[in-house]
Amino acid sequence: MTAYFFDRNWDTKKSEKRRVAITGIGAVTPLGNNVKTTWENLIKGQSGIGPITLFNASTFPVKIAAEVKDFNFEWSVSENINPFLGRSTKFCLQAAKEALEHAALTLEHMDTTRIGICLGSDEESAHLSHFDELFESKKIYELLELRRTSDGKDHPFPHLASSKLLGQIWPLRRSAYMAANIMSILYNIQGPVSTSSSACVSSAQAIGRAKRMIQDGDADVVITGGSDSMIGEFSVIGFDKIGALSKNNQDPEKSSRPFDLKRDGFVLGEGSGILILEELSHAKKRNATILGELAGYGSSSNAYRITAAPENGQGADICIKAALKDAHCSIDEVDYINAHGTSTYLNDKSETAAIKKVFEDRAYEIPISSNKSMLGHLIASAASIELIISILTLTYDLIPPTINYEYPDPECDLDYVPNTSRPKHLSTILSNSFAFGGQNASILLKKIA
Repeated sequence: MTAYFFDRNWDTKKSEKRRVAITGIGAVTPLGNNVKTTWENLIKGQSGIGPITLFNASTFPVKIAAEVKDFNFEWSVSENINPFLGRSTKFCLQAAKEALEHAALTLEHMDTTRIGICLGSDEESAHLSHFDELFESKKIYELLELRRTSDGKDHPFPHLASSKLLGQIWPLRRSAYMAANIMSILYNIQGPVSTSSSACVSSAQAIGRAKRMIQDGDADVVITGGSDSMIGEFSVIGFDKIGALSKNNQDPEKSSRPFDLKRDGFVLGEGSGILILEELSHAKKRNATILGELAGYGSSSNAYRITAAPENGQGADICIKAALKDAHCSIDEVDYINAHGTSTYLNDKSETAAIKKVFEDRAYEIPISSNKSMLGHLIASAASIELIISILTLTYDLIPPTINYEYPDPECDLDYVPNTSRPKHLSTILSNSFAFGGQNASILLKKIA
């Protein structure tokens, strides 16, 4: 098996499976409420990290996060849907709207039984301010009960839209699958719909599943990606208790420093990234602009610990190899790696070790950078946004930097594109995602000539 991946003369003949094109992208991030603004700020090396404003963090040991700023939800939804829209779901719908417009897809003129949805998401974060609503006297079964009238139709209670009663639908609203279900209703999408909820690889697994869905013929178009908004009291204190978060409250913009010797933890972020995947001939038939080919996907588990990755990169190397194999790609073809790069001691060390195990001496020739140095860690949506950034990197032949890289770590000794964007002709990009619990996923992106 090892020789299969490292044989430089390995036959890279394409498989006969349906090929998957990317035709649209949309994003809401700490660096901008659309793709254009996010990219412009990213390549300038601007940080989206600052003091927490979503709750009062003045007494918390961690007072910083990468929040989405000045967000305006541009949808008009019915009174029966609106109460189910949490912050994360709103990000998701906004990003999906941008992605569909970018792909020039008009869904009302399409067979929506051939369109699918695969999203990665976590449960909506709870804030202390929600508790008054959660313990209102009315019972949830009373609120959600449907009245059957004499005309034989079901009618929801009119007060379902009351903001004062949002806490009573919390068991549904906070569910990870809610964004995918709501998107399906709003766009009348009747194909396969699924949600992955596996921490930091949620959206990577969703994108991989979307790829398989198209390859297997279950759909011609899939809306995929992820969304998350975990910046709340419970999440911040929880991640801090396990020693995962940076406490550099005095200098937030310097707090996320992947692969740097003085890194002290990741910074919690939020946002959404949505991609439109299409079967290649379907995209060509409608003369769509093809941004790249989703050529490979691999996943694995460390089978190690819940909150730590093995220092030798075991597990992460398996999914990288699987993505290369799926894409029929040799190690010589990879031009750039968009790293998971969380800014934690063990994760950065483990990822570096995995890259060395797979690429051997060539690991030192491949530029690597971490978007989390500017965006923070967007948890369930991290992989989707990083894949979108990889698409832009491929499009513009410009690699975003790893900012705050000042003190080289002898154990992280690869080329991390420090502090300044770098022009480079690119054809193939690997994007890595590794999660709490030991789940891993890698995606291989190729330029279509």
